[in-house]
Amino acid sequence: MTSLQAPGQHQRSLAAWRGAAVAALSSTLFLPACGVFALQTDHEADVQRMAAMDKASHDELARLRAELDATRDRLDNALRANADTGSDLLTEKSRMNELAGRLDETAHKADELQSTVAAVRTELEARLDQLARAQAAQAAQQPVQAPPPPPLRIPDSKADHFAALEAAFKAKDYAAVRTLGHEYVNRYATDEKGDDALYWTGKADLEDGRPASALGEWNRLLKLFPKSNMLEPTLFGMGQAYETMHDCANAKLAYGTVIAHFPHGKLGAEAHTRSAAINALPAGSCAPP
Repeated sequence: MTSLQAPGQHQRSLAAWRGAAVAALSSTLFLPACGVFALQTDHEADVQRMAAMDKASHDELARLRAELDATRDRLDNALRANADTGSDLLTEKSRMNELAGRLDETAHKADELQSTVAAVRTELEARLDQLARAQAAQAAQQPVQAPPPPPLRIPDSKADHFAALEAAFKAKDYAAVRTLGHEYVNRYATDEKGDDALYWTGKADLEDGRPASALGEWNRLLKLFPKSNMLEPTLFGMGQAYETMHDCANAKLAYGTVIAHFPHGKLGAEAHTRSAAINALPAGSCAPP
């Protein structure tokens, strides 16, 4: 506020000084003529001093105005800076409050998740305990199982091998029959009892519910031993295997072959009966050809 009043006070002082100077000049007009030249010289000096003082006053006034403008600019900048700083502070405070809210929400969700995990873990542990108790009770009720049989040993001699195969077939040990029968044919492919081994292997497969495997063994018998004395039971067995598979056409073909080639054999009459039974089956009983 002091800088704003200083130029006005300076102007009033300058005006008062000028008035005093004009009064002094007017009084000199009444001086005697002999002092005119001396007064004129003093007047010119006064005019020069007045001009110098006036210039100095204008310069000082300009400087003060410039300082005042600079002060106003600094004040405006300071006010704007304070306003911006206040706005930034409010913005940062709002962001901090928002982050604090998010942290609280996240902490709450984490607590809920921990509670859920703990509940699930408790439930799983209870179920595992219940399952363990049920398995223990079931194991206690089940009889003690006998240990599995030792691996099947293939006899070294051909006679012992065939005897073991025949004993397994009579005992209906189908797995042993398959193992011993395959190995016998592999070792003694041209032996006269090879067809018996193949027939027993196929018969074991048929009785064990494996008609397709039985057909494979019997087709091998027909190929390797076309003049075998086991042809009649082999063909009849093939008819049974096809009938089990609901392949009525091939079953009738196999039974027909038995009837045609062994009309007076042991299985001829049964082949007639089985073929007639197939013909009497209702529609849809046989698989499509």
